[in-house]
Amino acid sequence: MRFPLLYVSGPFTACLTIAAFYAGGYWLWALPLMIYVLLPVAEQLTGLSRWPSDHRLKSMTPGTVRLYETMLMISAWSAVALLGWALYAVWAEPMPMWKFLLLALVIGEYSAFIGIVTAHELMHRPQPGKRRLAFLLMALAGYAHFCIEHVRGHHARVATPEDPASARRGQSFYAFLPQTLIGSFRSAWRLEAERLERAGHGRWSWRNDMLRWHGFTLLLMLAIGLGLGPLPLALFAIQAVIAIFGLETINYLEHYGLARQQDAEGRYERVRPQHSWNSSHVITNVNLFNLGRHSDHHALSNRPFYRLRHYDDVPQLPFGYSGSFLLCLAPPLWFRVMDRELDRFHASERGA
Repeated sequence: MRFPLLYVSGPFTACLTIAAFYAGGYWLWALPLMIYVLLPVAEQLTGLSRWPSDHRLKSMTPGTVRLYETMLMISAWSAVALLGWALYAVWAEPMPMWKFLLLALVIGEYSAFIGIVTAHELMHRPQPGKRRLAFLLMALAGYAHFCIEHVRGHHARVATPEDPASARRGQSFYAFLPQTLIGSFRSAWRLEAERLERAGHGRWSWRNDMLRWHGFTLLLMLAIGLGLGPLPLALFAIQAVIAIFGLETINYLEHYGLARQQDAEGRYERVRPQHSWNSSHVITNVNLFNLGRHSDHHALSNRPFYRLRHYDDVPQLPFGYSGSFLLCLAPPLWFRVMDRELDRFHASERGA
């Protein structure tokens, strides 16, 4: 985690995807095997890292910061490039249906765990160019409104019943999914309409980012369908669905069962690191730009990924994100493990 070049694992995986595709045979099967079997095991074997220390944060040089930022941008653009290559590959090379579906799965996973993860980092940045890149990456998954809802909605309402992206205790992932899909879209539309109204514009103005970026997605799909044909269009749609599924799975596990308290007047306490699950598993954070340090991200949302800190006194995921991802797909196992962790955390809070 302390070495910026470690964060190039995404583009390395993109190169492996292309190589596996052209190698033929069943080489593409190695990538889902790596994602769903090897990564969860590797996360547990490699353990945790509490880096960076306060001393390290203070001594970080501008050159090191630029290198971290370069790794982020390379990974973000690699998601755009890999999707573009996949559309071309499906158009140019006849293939059996199993290979097409497997490729769509791999591209969708890359769009979720590299494209959307880097978009999440960029949408919190103050630079307009980086925020536009975040919208572009989300638009390639057909989910551009996430840039609005996440920054202006989720961060304000996290761990409350008003937040569609915060799962309640005892709520399965499959019950959470329609809540967050529908609720996040409605919230983003409302937030954007309020922004435009404050600026003196109508909600149907061309300045509406939801209309512009969802319109971009629809026009892009039309261009793919007319220019490349139905199979590339199907790949685009399938990878978008998989990417959204991956994003909302992460949303589910990041705040499951955690709730902010209300005072006598109904006002919620301020957002604290204790309102997000933390994961300091090395593999998770190298692959996902320290997304596992979600507690610190909610404590200060504009802190860049390479400055996110570990907390000992917050809810800790017992597994890394890969293992937690698989666990939440089996609700009985998820409840058995995570409700016990919730009880343990609340008991430690009362003891403190």
